[in-house]
Amino acid sequence: MYVRKIASTLITTAVVAGGIVGGVAAPASAACAPSPGTGYHITNKSTVSKPTNLHSDWMYDNLGGNLTYNHTKTATVSASGTAGVEAEAGVIFAKASTSFSVTVGKTWSKSNSWTYSIPAKNKAGKTKVRMTMFHESKKFKATKFTYYYDGHCKYHESTKWSKWFTAPVKKDANVWGLEWK
Repeated sequence: MYVRKIASTLITTAVVAGGIVGGVAAPASAACAPSPGTGYHITNKSTVSKPTNLHSDWMYDNLGGNLTYNHTKTATVSASGTAGVEAEAGVIFAKASTSFSVTVGKTWSKSNSWTYSIPAKNKAGKTKVRMTMFHESKKFKATKFTYYYDGHCKYHESTKWSKWFTAPVKKDANVWGLEWK
């Protein structure tokens, strides 16, 4: 009986000690996310139309008639807002593409034979009108930030810069419209 009591006491002590050692061995930082890091927030999102390089000649807007465009040419449109962050543009456009659920990029282009005609319209305060191809683009504000987790796993974030971008979608999403001056 004395041997059983000693064996029971030793097993209980080993289990309790093992539990304590196991609890102490796990570092507190194991629950924190990776630190430090850099990221981008995409906010203030909207869809806009950017003019491409395809347009008719200017005409006086009080003449009436039609504006026409009939050429084989490459239509192009480029993103705006990339000055000063060219090296990061790819990452920013990838993040924006995910946010918008449509691929955007630095440029869009397409070669084609374009034949369109639109009635010219008069606009108050303007004297000339032309027909222009517009391409769907996404306007957004990108904010670059850095972050870290302190010793208590508390998240800390610091803004590095915020900048507006307008990036063309990579799909063919065009519309012909009028511009005045």
